[in-house]
Amino acid sequence: MTKDRDLTEKKILEAVGKIVENEGFEAVGVNAVAAESGVSKVLIYRYFGSIDQLLAKYMEQNDFWLNSNFENLPQGNVKEFAKEIFRSYITMLRNSPALRKLYRWELSSKHPSIAALRQRREETAIKIMNEVSRTSGEDFVHVAGISALITASVSYLCILAENCDVYNAMQIKTDEGWQKIIDSIDYMFNKIL
Repeated sequence: MTKDRDLTEKKILEAVGKIVENEGFEAVGVNAVAAESGVSKVLIYRYFGSIDQLLAKYMEQNDFWLNSNFENLPQGNVKEFAKEIFRSYITMLRNSPALRKLYRWELSSKHPSIAALRQRREETAIKIMNEVSRTSGEDFVHVAGISALITASVSYLCILAENCDVYNAMQIKTDEGWQKIIDSIDYMFNKIL
């Protein structure tokens, strides 16, 4: 790829991000992206093929599970590794309005890009859970179930925090409240793994 193409693609993807953060995924269309980026619709189609492929690329670049480095899973302290995964996930989700909007959109959309995104996430999750199960000696089903519960609850609470201050006595809009949630996740892993 040439430097000019790289810069133009980056400009297009940044435009998608601005639209998503301001108006949500539903507002992303080739006309809106062209207007926001200052790049012609023809060039957008040439570089990404379709608006679906553009959305898929944007989602891919902004998804925690697809952009975290899980290549070298731990050979030793799997408990600390599991804790760190969820700490990082919470930090990214709390700091990324676009990622929260992606999750919200996923819940209500049958967009074709979502199925592929979920499949890639699932492959990453299975790899991590297999290693945690193997290293800790815990049953894979239990590791998967605990991971599903924590991931789903963290996602829900991060999205809910946009419109709600407290959930089950936890201050979900504050760093202090989230630290209590993180401490609780750590406590759970200390007991389980």
